[in-house]
Amino acid sequence: MRHPARIAACTLAVLVTAAHAQETRSLVSVEADSRMQMAAASLIPTLRGRWLHADHRLAVGRVRDVRVSQDGHTLIAVVARRRWLGGGEIGIPVPRLHQRDNDLTVSATREDIRQLPVIRP
Repeated sequence: MRHPARIAACTLAVLVTAAHAQETRSLVSVEADSRMQMAAASLIPTLRGRWLHADHRLAVGRVRDVRVSQDGHTLIAVVARRRWLGGGEIGIPVPRLHQRDNDLTVSATREDIRQLPVIRP
């Protein structure tokens, strides 16, 4: 009779530990995540393929994608940086992008663009 009681106690302890280990997410955060994903998806047709220019008409590269940042609070434009600026794909927050006439621009110098880290897919 002792063994079933021990097994039940061990099982209960494992279930309680597993329940505490799961990430608790509210419906509000799930709704916010889905809204950010929809916002990113809605910007892709507008931004994808456009050239991004920095200060002094410096051609940075073409926008490849729009994603949600790791923290889930910002939209990031993924730009294929030109080789002579360091190459690779970089992420620039969408709120930093501006439309001037028909050009997509960001306020940054050549050195600023070169120092941006390459993002991984």
